[in-house]
Amino acid sequence: MLGFIEIDAPFWDGSAVRDLFFRFKQRGRAVKMVGSCNGLVCVTLYNHKDFYIWNPSTGAHRKLPDPEVSPDGGTYKYGFGYDSSSGDYKVLVASYGARNPGHFLGSEGKLFSLKRNSWIRIQVLDNPYESYYSAGILCNGALHWEVVLDEPYKCQMIVAFNLAEEKFINVPYPSIPIEEYDEEEEVIDICFDGLRNLGGRLCFTCYRSNFVDLLVMMEYGVQQSWERMFKVVCDDPFGLFMNLFALWSSSAGQFVGIYKRQELMRKFFEEETHETFVFCRHPDGWEAVVFAESLLSPNDYDLDDV
Repeated sequence: MLGFIEIDAPFWDGSAVRDLFFRFKQRGRAVKMVGSCNGLVCVTLYNHKDFYIWNPSTGAHRKLPDPEVSPDGGTYKYGFGYDSSSGDYKVLVASYGARNPGHFLGSEGKLFSLKRNSWIRIQVLDNPYESYYSAGILCNGALHWEVVLDEPYKCQMIVAFNLAEEKFINVPYPSIPIEEYDEEEEVIDICFDGLRNLGGRLCFTCYRSNFVDLLVMMEYGVQQSWERMFKVVCDDPFGLFMNLFALWSSSAGQFVGIYKRQELMRKFFEEETHETFVFCRHPDGWEAVVFAESLLSPNDYDLDDV
């Protein structure tokens, strides 16, 4: 099912959800969200082919040439965003071969340019790594993934792909000063999850022993600038708010996120209650992106003039 709901619509009213018509949806194939930018949404039907850039508001769409990456990749990483330095939209797909104990079977990466209407090969990370989510988070002109490096030791970090420079960089992971821990709070009780873009800044959900923090990077690339945007006190954060991913927030303190990958949740942080809307009961959950309605078309580029 493809549908959308206005961000201010009441979540308890199922009639507020409107269907989206995606002309090239195939029976038995889930539409995977690659990313959203300036009213355009990039989706794919397979791990290695059938990529589309689509305007859900107008229905305008453009099928991309297939990137011709290996269909046998163990994992795939995707991303979609706008490169303001060249006025170009770009799509990244990286294929990481299946791993056996002590062995890594290789990787390859491709980058698509809407202006060029073609893919080019790019250098991906040498170290094999695990990523919690395949779709990169667009922020500050780069795509971001929360990853765990296998070598030289297990280490959590943020890896980013700069769309203008077309290369990978590292972005500082948040750290909580020890003086901020509660006296009875164990370090093991604190974990970060759900890297997202919230209001133009990178955001993490931070689970504590008796509350949940939403941390944002106030100054891009500066580790010391990670700050708490919201604090949600609850009796059982690991039961109630685990798997809470940020989608949108307002200056008035309204927050919208994905809860358990099956529901939308809205909460006003000055209020104790929250409302949810069950969008999907599928065990694998569902995906969502935020997009602003626009008339921009992926076909605006005249390929004969490029």
